[in-house]
Amino acid sequence: MFTAMVLNALDKELENIQRALNRVSDEAVWRKQREGTNSIGNLCLHLAGNEYHNIVSSIGGVPFERERSAEFMAEGGFTCKELAGRLLSVREQSRKVLHSLSEDDLQREVTIVYPPEAGIATATRQMMPLLYHVSVHYSYHAGQIVYMTRLLQDENEHLLKWRH
Repeated sequence: MFTAMVLNALDKELENIQRALNRVSDEAVWRKQREGTNSIGNLCLHLAGNEYHNIVSSIGGVPFERERSAEFMAEGGFTCKELAGRLLSVREQSRKVLHSLSEDDLQREVTIVYPPEAGIATATRQMMPLLYHVSVHYSYHAGQIVYMTRLLQDENEHLLKWRH
């Protein structure tokens, strides 16, 4: 089933993020390489917000709760453990939504609502391509988090099973 594949991909990337968060300090998680870039903390907040917005709220029908710009403007306020907990909490909510879907549901359209101040247009999308997009987006930022963690480490310790 497609939703099981999406959930499996999201779970594998969450494991990579959790491994990364266990390797950096609470201070380093908010470090930006230069002005105009995001920290690991920003990316974690963004991933939690994006997953909640698209899966829990748009597909699951739970009320919208997101201030997207705050995800990128944050400069602290959460420890690594709290960030991991936030990601895991959203994942558990997403898991419930995804387990409730049938194959027929995947053809249904959902509306992804953005407030006017977000600067992003509200859109209607079919569920299957939306879930595909969420998983690709999550993987992209998880890769950034893993790479940034490697840059912040004093030693050349690998986070993943691959040696590159």
